[in-house]
Amino acid sequence: MFGKKKIQALDVLFESLEMNSSNNYKDAAKENYQDICRVFDEARRYGKYSEKTLRLYENKIEEWKPKMENYHHQNNVKSF
Repeated sequence: MFGKKKIQALDVLFESLEMNSSNNYKDAAKENYQDICRVFDEARRYGKYSEKTLRLYENKIEEWKPKMENYHHQNNVKSF
């Protein structure tokens, strides 16, 4: 009741992103990241959450952004 209000859908997606990223499932991780961005935009648009809560998730998204920009299977290919 008095704790931080969380966005459960985002928490689940971040857990999945962590798991897929650590297991090198790049396509799934990129899909998770895109879903996170979509759900976050919807949460911000509908205004159901405080700005403080949204800022926490926005910071997490920004932490992942550089990792996701160049995150694809070609990164693993050394030579043919």
